[in-house]
Amino acid sequence: MNNFNFMCKIYGVRGSYPIAPTNGTKIGGNTTCFMARTPEHIVIFDAGSGIIPLGRELVPEIVEYQEKHNKPFHITILFTHTHIDHILGLPFFAPIYMPQVHLHLIGPPTVGVDFEQILRMQVLPQYFPLTMDEFRSQKSFHNVSENTFIYFDDNLSQPQIGDIRIDSPDPEGFCIHTMKYYFHPKDGCYLYRIEWNNKKVIFATDIEGYKGGDQRLAKFAENADILIHDAQYTEEQYHKFCGYGHSSFVMACETARQAAVKKLLLFHHDPNNSDEELYKIEKGAKKLFSETELAKEGWEWTL
Repeated sequence: MNNFNFMCKIYGVRGSYPIAPTNGTKIGGNTTCFMARTPEHIVIFDAGSGIIPLGRELVPEIVEYQEKHNKPFHITILFTHTHIDHILGLPFFAPIYMPQVHLHLIGPPTVGVDFEQILRMQVLPQYFPLTMDEFRSQKSFHNVSENTFIYFDDNLSQPQIGDIRIDSPDPEGFCIHTMKYYFHPKDGCYLYRIEWNNKKVIFATDIEGYKGGDQRLAKFAENADILIHDAQYTEEQYHKFCGYGHSSFVMACETARQAAVKKLLLFHHDPNNSDEELYKIEKGAKKLFSETELAKEGWEWTL
């Protein structure tokens, strides 16, 4: 039985590619995956390699649910964008093989290619032994735009997709708002604001900050309880990789301060940075924004 009303948990924290260093890592080696959920609704953000252990974790819950209910188990997966490190775990996500599961896959079209088509290309026969239609789960595909919001009704199993220009989400419910970030190569990515009963969590990976802070993001994240922000680089590293679509920890701190968030989690760690180097980044960030910590696999926030 679930002993929470709302929970967030991190399953993958690395950018670019997963790592398994010989000396181990206390931070985590999987690429991007984050979950927010209530007892009734599960939302996963990105399907990096971190979605693989998450899938194994969900299997017993799915089996137990199916023993009690003769209807599908619904899971929503939201994608920030479809670069390989954010989708590579999807074909290895155990629930995708379960016919009693209904996956709602929501993400952005990119450079004129529909989101569903992008995911289907990932598992063409040239790249994977099964096609999307051979995965036994039920699947629905939806394009996301900056006007999209996703909300959940406890009386309905599936997510509801609204248009902010037309609809008004319930401020007390479980709802996710979107913001397009335009400058991650080549066609931007999406940031998400997760709201539940006046609590707010911002998932802002794969963004390159601005000197003095990102004003649009600061407004989007204003007074959030938690800001998960890309912080792939030190200042020295950033000068080598300016324009690659990722932030330094200084940029993350500037946005956190301007948005007046309660806690900042540094995210999308460079796979070349060791735990020792990451702890130095955390120490430097705390001097700029005291309520800062490294995002780690297994980090959990439960209400």
